[in-house]
This record gives sequence, C-alpha cells and structure tokens, in this order.
Amino acid sequence: MKRITTTLFFIFIFLICHGQAFKGGVRVGFTGSQISGDALSGFNKFGAYTGVFTNFPISKDQHWKIQAEINFMMKGSSKFLVANKENVVSNQYILTMLYTETPFLVKYAPAKWFELELGPSINFLFYSAEKDSNGKLPGRQPFRIFELAGVGGISFFIKEHYGVNLRYSNSILPVRVPDGEHSQYRIERKQFNSSIAFSLYYQF
Repeated sequence: MKRITTTLFFIFIFLICHGQAFKGGVRVGFTGSQISGDALSGFNKFGAYTGVFTNFPISKDQHWKIQAEINFMMKGSSKFLVANKENVVSNQYILTMLYTETPFLVKYAPAKWFELELGPSINFLFYSAEKDSNGKLPGRQPFRIFELAGVGGISFFIKEHYGVNLRYSNSILPVRVPDGEHSQYRIERKQFNSSIAFSLYYQF
C-alpha cells in the first residue's frame, strides 16, 4: 500500500513538472464524518484533510478536465459524554480511521469561477481505533483495508491560483460486515463511511 501511494505521488509530481497542459496543486482542510449502522447520527467526527492533485483538460474549451489526487483523510464516528435531563451521562464512543484517499474525478467548469466534480475514489485504511469511556474496545470486527467510494463536489476560485472546495464522499462497499464472531457493539447492520470535506487549495 505504501509503495503504491509513493509511486502515485511521484507520478503526479512528474506530470506537474513536465506536462505543459497539466496543472497541479495542494490542499488543506478538515472533514466531518459518520458511520451508518452504528446507531449514531450526525457528522460529529472531525479530522484533518490534506493532499496534492494534478489535472489536465480533455476538451478544447477547457471546460472539462480530469483530476487525480492523493490525500490524507481522517474519518470515523463519535458520541461524546452528555448528561440528559435526569443527569444521567451516556457512554462515550469514538471511532478514528485514517485513510489515504486517491480520487479520480471528472471536472466541469460551467463558468470560470467555479467547477463541479464527480468520480470514484480508491482509499486505503492504515489505522483504526475504537474506544469508549473505559478505553479501547476489544474483540471488534476488523475493518476492510480497501475502500471504494463515490465523490462529488464543487470548487470556487477566490483568485487566480486560490480556491475553496466542498465535497461529499460515501463508501460504496461496506467498511466492515458483521460476522457473528466478534463484538456487535455499535454494529446494527453493514456499515458505510460518509464524510463532508472542506478545503482551501492552491493551484500552480
């Protein structure tokens, strides 16, 4: 997985440096995410979002582009300790997942100042941890290392090289499937990742 990510990264850098029609850039931002099937709701898990990208036009008027990226993305789910009206405190639950994200997007610019984007993303999980108020949860159903997701978003150009991006991502394959042999705590059915990402980017 690390070799694939490193190889793709250097390919992107090469294309940015040597391709006349290619443009590249960097992004930094944050995510809000949730897991379906854990009996919790809301994009309550916040995390970092950063990466590099390269794109090139596929139409003469440059309204259509292809963009490839390599990003670092935090996902998961969380429920914090909150006292209800009876002053009873519910149990804490925090799921943290760290992914490398590789989207391949088709971008369409109906105007010079904004773009629409849509496409698949191939992601790899390299860290995950679940815990409650007592610490790490044992005997949990493992997560899939590979994640296939769909991505859609919109970008707005602030200046010539600067812009903001808002996108939504949802896993197409379940991130894990209950097998009846592990703890079923917070696993009601097949689970999927959902995330909203906001980022600032600079395009060379």
